[in-house]
Amino acid sequence: MLAKSFLYGCIGAGILATALAIFIDKSAALMIKGLVSTTSSDSLSRLQRTYLAAYLCAMMADWLQGPFVYALYASYGFTREENATLFVAGFGSSAVFGTFVGSLADKYGRRNFAGLYCLLYLLSCLTKHFKAYWMLMIGRITGGIATSLLFSVFDSWLVSEHTARGFHGDQLSASFSIAFFGNSLVAILAGELGQYTADILPLTQLSGSFHYGGYTAPFVTANMFLVFCFSLLTSTWSENYGQSSKDVDGKNDGLLEAAQLVVAQPLVGLCGLVCCLFESSMFIFVFNWTPVLTEEGEPDPPFGHIFAGFMIFCMLGSRCFSLAGHQMSNERVGLYTLFAAAACHATVLLTESVSLRLLAFFVFEMCVGLYFPMMGTMKGQIVPESKRATIYNLYRLPLNIIVVLTLMLKLGVGMSFFITSVMLAVAALAQARIIKMGGARPTTLPAPIDEEEQTELTAGKIGKVTDEEDP
Repeated sequence: MLAKSFLYGCIGAGILATALAIFIDKSAALMIKGLVSTTSSDSLSRLQRTYLAAYLCAMMADWLQGPFVYALYASYGFTREENATLFVAGFGSSAVFGTFVGSLADKYGRRNFAGLYCLLYLLSCLTKHFKAYWMLMIGRITGGIATSLLFSVFDSWLVSEHTARGFHGDQLSASFSIAFFGNSLVAILAGELGQYTADILPLTQLSGSFHYGGYTAPFVTANMFLVFCFSLLTSTWSENYGQSSKDVDGKNDGLLEAAQLVVAQPLVGLCGLVCCLFESSMFIFVFNWTPVLTEEGEPDPPFGHIFAGFMIFCMLGSRCFSLAGHQMSNERVGLYTLFAAAACHATVLLTESVSLRLLAFFVFEMCVGLYFPMMGTMKGQIVPESKRATIYNLYRLPLNIIVVLTLMLKLGVGMSFFITSVMLAVAALAQARIIKMGGARPTTLPAPIDEEEQTELTAGKIGKVTDEEDP
């Protein structure tokens, strides 16, 4: 049985370690001070405030939904199999439609498609009021597309703005680190706020299949944050693009070119492999951590408090990333993080102790806090600006396929963690290969040739051949 003293001792240690990391890292403390000071004229702080205000609203809307989706479907009386089909539809739509939407974001603007994220997720939340399977299916499809946008266009916008304003790589790393630190705080707040709103009124039928109250309330709250996010995007964000106007006119296939680039450029491909394997493992972990910590014949552990502990260790990881960045390269931080994550997942295979498994899970969440700013920085350095959102979504394609297969095959806990342990070990080896190749650096693209130049070049070659053939 999991001792509550052990659980709360781990959470307390995580809080103290996070506070200590902030105290030790003077540069991070100064950044946080500049971030919260509205009188600061520092250009980096202004950019971070502009980004974080909208980004954290977007993440709040996402976190408000996560813990309550399955509970809402169950309260409507849908079976476990029907719920699984809805979840598969969400990941499937993210895999199919998200890839194309990323290409369009590079063409028509990252800010515009961040706004589209708000609209699609708002629609997804509205469908949750209906006890109608087809309506909920529409919501899962729009929500899947929105999720792809959330994890691509926001990062793409930030990297592009850093580059355009002349900030260097260390400043980009710091921005990603503080963003993930804030994201962890938002996740804790969203869990408490969502539960509070869900408890205000019982689930009540208003008319036909339309319901309000109960587990629909967190989705109403999420929509409020989506509206606020949309207003911030349109009023404070500038627009930036990836592909040129020639691409917008349809003369180049941005998605096909991005896919060819991932295959042809080893650094871009390896970066995608690391991204796909780690984040697939993270999603599989999300589906399996509760049964791993549940003991037959024993009362369920306090899952809400455990989740809060996970977010605290995520915050600790983001602070450790900031500290580690002063001592070693970003790529090497990633290497150690991936090996540690693999060891954490392998712990489930090596011991039956719930306490040791929980401790391993806390360490894994710290690895998650290290991973995301590391990967955000590495992708920002490797992925070409012109195809950034497109390639970010291509990275998510195999991720979604892996998650969908896992849900459909209904793998047991042991097999699931064996697979994730192997995937994380392979990701670590891919990261080691990136280091061996000299680390992250910008990928050079061939200069584009427009249609007129291509016609002239072809005509010149034909004329040369004709001259050679003349006697």
